[in-house]
Amino acid sequence: MATLSFSIAATSFDASLLPEPARQAGTPAFREAVNDFLAAEFKGFGGHATFRVDDQTIAVVWNPDSQRPNPMAVIVQKLQQGKQAEGIQLLELLLSTRPDDPGVLYNLGLALSDAGRLERAEQCLRRAAELNPKDVNIPVALGVALGRMGRNDEAVGVLRAAVRQDEKNPWAHRNLGTMLLQTDKAAEAIPHFQAATRLLPSDQLAWLGLADAHRLAGNTKDAELAYRTAIEINPHTELAEKARTGSNLLAKSGFARTQQVVSRQDAVHYCLEAMKRYAQMSPDDFKKLALELAMVGRNGFEVHNPNSRYHVKGMEGEYSGLAMVCFLYVAMQRMAPGTNIGFDLALEYEQAKKLFAATS
Repeated sequence: MATLSFSIAATSFDASLLPEPARQAGTPAFREAVNDFLAAEFKGFGGHATFRVDDQTIAVVWNPDSQRPNPMAVIVQKLQQGKQAEGIQLLELLLSTRPDDPGVLYNLGLALSDAGRLERAEQCLRRAAELNPKDVNIPVALGVALGRMGRNDEAVGVLRAAVRQDEKNPWAHRNLGTMLLQTDKAAEAIPHFQAATRLLPSDQLAWLGLADAHRLAGNTKDAELAYRTAIEINPHTELAEKARTGSNLLAKSGFARTQQVVSRQDAVHYCLEAMKRYAQMSPDDFKKLALELAMVGRNGFEVHNPNSRYHVKGMEGEYSGLAMVCFLYVAMQRMAPGTNIGFDLALEYEQAKKLFAATS
């Protein structure tokens, strides 16, 4: 493979990659630290590299090893590992010798966008799109960067064009759906999230977006199903927590519409049933049941769906989502009065307490 030469201004090097005492350009410590950084990074690329660092310029001459991976693959792996600053610095070096390489520009634009350096990201991505107009992933990344800058109308326009260019690109659909949600167009976002989930059935973010869009559009049952699917894909992620929050918002909104000014008597009934059950249980059995209710409740309950059914080991039979929320609420109030489970049953709980006292 041919020898490659890289050169960037010393002042453009990301000093945050260096030890704190060596971050001042033009000092011997800076030159030594930059040399050590480059030596370590190029060792991973294979081949042989020499470096020259002076007060104005950082230069690299590299003879690649044809048996080692393409340096782009190594850099992308760094970015995927969360080493953004290192990846960006190496891509900037690579760009100095490949200024019209759309792959370098695209990956640099993506990394800069994720790092919040949005104006530079836009420049790189627009240039990449000019050089490779057939790659729809480039305008998708550009649309995301524009959205992050708050230029929502531009972002929607770029993403619409990306969808028209490739209707089978899930990232184009998902990101367009996200931007439409952010611009209060929930109903219009739904078909794009649906397309994304068809193309990527295990994409948790797409299912969460679909659920939010259905909830905001008033499609309760569809929203509940999408939230549950998002959680089931991986219940231990931050996205699953967001899905649980959305499910709780959905349940509370449906409950509030039927509650109006008076309490819901079915909720009062379930709260009273819980109080009677718990009064007959030993402290240990009660604690086990409360813990199990809390664990089951992490995935959310379909409160407004009368056909929903749940089962826990400490209680015989199956119960509706509303019943389970009531059982959990009463258990938490008994263990730690005032606990907020994300679902307001205070009115029903107080009524049930009066009935329980009157019948005990």
